[in-house]
Amino acid sequence: MSHQNFDSLPSVPVAAAPAKRPFYKKKRFVIPAGVLLLGLVMGSCSNGSKPVADSSPIASADASSAPAEAAAQPAAAPPSAAPAPAAPTGPAVGTPFTVKMRNGDVARITIVSAVRTDTVTTTAFASPPKNGTYLLLDVLWETEAGKTSSNPFYFSAKDESGRKADLSMFADNQLGSGDVLPGDKSRGFIAFDMAPGAATVMITDPLMQEAARIQIPG
Repeated sequence: MSHQNFDSLPSVPVAAAPAKRPFYKKKRFVIPAGVLLLGLVMGSCSNGSKPVADSSPIASADASSAPAEAAAQPAAAPPSAAPAPAAPTGPAVGTPFTVKMRNGDVARITIVSAVRTDTVTTTAFASPPKNGTYLLLDVLWETEAGKTSSNPFYFSAKDESGRKADLSMFADNQLGSGDVLPGDKSRGFIAFDMAPGAATVMITDPLMQEAARIQIPG
């Protein structure tokens, strides 16, 4: 059996392994990097050329919302009209009022009270009212200027339907007739036979011309 002699074989030189290139010089890295760099440059240029108004979305949103907010606000109410002046009130029960009696003479009259009653006297002349009830007025007469004269016949009345009332001449303590000098007073009752409800009392001057009127509640 023979043995092979490996020492006699010629030595074959081993080829040196090729040196590796740095990664940044390889094509698969260089090309994508260049593309990326180009994209960044172009993007920077395009961003720099935009108007300032487009680059501020907050300002744009505020500007677009302003008309909507203005439309949402309610319209201002028109100025309210000035209230109409109150109509002048006439004489009232319990409040003095003046009555011009001609020639500069002025009476100051107060209807102290106005009541409805079934009788106005305790004498033999007492009779039930023909029209439903009596309107009994407690009258205070004073002179405010000049010289005046009180008189029951200066008073008249009518009911709600406009019907004239009957003056009763038999009321106890009836208002007297005569002059009332300044500082003096005359007081007494005046009675009307009339229908129930509201009434209007008129006061005339010595020439029987109406000089004042007062509403009596029903």
